[in-house]
Amino acid sequence: MTTQPSLFPKEDPMITINGTEDCVQCKRATVLLDKEQVPYEYIDLDLEKNQAKLAALRAAGFQHAPVIETSTERFTGFDPDRIKKAAAEVREYLMTTAPELTSPQLSTG
Repeated sequence: MTTQPSLFPKEDPMITINGTEDCVQCKRATVLLDKEQVPYEYIDLDLEKNQAKLAALRAAGFQHAPVIETSTERFTGFDPDRIKKAAAEVREYLMTTAPELTSPQLSTG
């Protein structure tokens, strides 16, 4: 398993899964994030439009899918504890940045 700090720390804790269609661990990671009910981005490294991303990940030393990127780290493989930690960070971020909804006030005049 390869682990690195995030290349570009993000201001928001979005999770990105870089994977391939035939990757069982990639599917398991997306299923877990769906279960955790947090938004994430999936990048299919098999697609022609994502070949530059694949090349960049390989150049950074990543040789196995998925490569999971969070706001604090990038790692390979299906690691439920790390994925759940990242999901918790996303939930916390969404709770603290979501606008507070209030009921409209009627003026009596």
